Amino acid sequence: MIINRFAFIIIPTDSHTNDSLYKGTSGFILSENIAMKFLILLLPALFLTVNGCLRISWPEKCSPADLAAFLVAYSNDLEYEDVENLFKWYSGKILYFPRSKYAIAATVRFDTKTKEDITFHEGNSLSGSYSAAMSYVNETQVDPSQGFNSSETGSDVLDMLERYIDTNHKYLCGSLALIAMKRMPNEVEISKIVRRIREYRIRLNIAAVVDPSTSGLHPETMYNLAARTNGYCIFSSELSKAAMAQPELSESYMYYSSNLRVSGTGTLMLPPIALSPQTIIYLGVQSTATATSFQNLKMSYYNTHGYNNSNSLNREQLEPGKADEYSGALNSFITRSFFKYYEEASTYYLTFEYNYAMEDTILIRMHSSISIGHWFPYQD
Repeated sequence: MIINRFAFIIIPTDSHTNDSLYKGTSGFILSENIAMKFLILLLPALFLTVNGCLRISWPEKCSPADLAAFLVAYSNDLEYEDVENLFKWYSGKILYFPRSKYAIAATVRFDTKTKEDITFHEGNSLSGSYSAAMSYVNETQVDPSQGFNSSETGSDVLDMLERYIDTNHKYLCGSLALIAMKRMPNEVEISKIVRRIREYRIRLNIAAVVDPSTSGLHPETMYNLAARTNGYCIFSSELSKAAMAQPELSESYMYYSSNLRVSGTGTLMLPPIALSPQTIIYLGVQSTATATSFQNLKMSYYNTHGYNNSNSLNREQLEPGKADEYSGALNSFITRSFFKYYEEASTYYLTFEYNYAMEDTILIRMHSSISIGHWFPYQD
């Protein structure tokens, strides 16, 4: 595999070819000695040992600190007033936190009969680009005549993501895709799009509206997509609440990510984590809005400076009208004051005691405004 990757042809050495280099019509011919020395030098970069297994690792397309795009993709099924309010919400965030890794805004409307192009809006800064994006969306809005005719038709959100990646824009890698949707996909197989999202290190923030008029068969597909790409998926009866419960735009970098597969009752302890006390934990506790797998969860911690805390969550808090304005989600929680602000940066030991009526996945996400210098690994 490595020989094919670098187009090497290795020939046996003899008295005339030892450590010599020849160039033929089809490329370079390396002597066995030179080729072997070269491959040995490459081995540390190409091979990584993970859980005792050997895997090949190719260079990343970008680093976490590189400039990237901020995509806002919205479904044609949504009410335009809700879409407009969503754009206004993020406009305030961009003005308040003008410095971030995002350099340009992009927009696209999906769930339309005619597929629309992804538009990258030029500007001198993210703020200028985002203002241009808002003006563009105010002109295009939503188009009922372009909507799907049947409630049985699934969302084309996965195809939209494929087309976004196909743009090969210079700021594609490391980008943030905010997906506002109401129609769910009918697909459950997502391996191909997962591979492509991982390749380009795209972060997904999925805000999905779930009410009696929601179409499509598999909302859990979006939750699973978020789980496998270090993203986050929130279901809510209101788009604004699904957006407000997402990780902040200013928190551009993944600090910690874990998927916990759970069933019944049990206790899980995370590996020790070095954290700042300002860290906020975003918790997805259920892969759909309507199932009743999640019953209750208790988080607790202690750290190396002697502080500790605990927080109990239950399914009644997910019912409509029971949550506050910042956590009006039907499948997730934000723990804004879990870590005490007067604590020092420390190593934390977190424990989760859970009770589930059926198997499901807990998403644990922590973001930061400061890069940790490397991409966080994915989980299947």
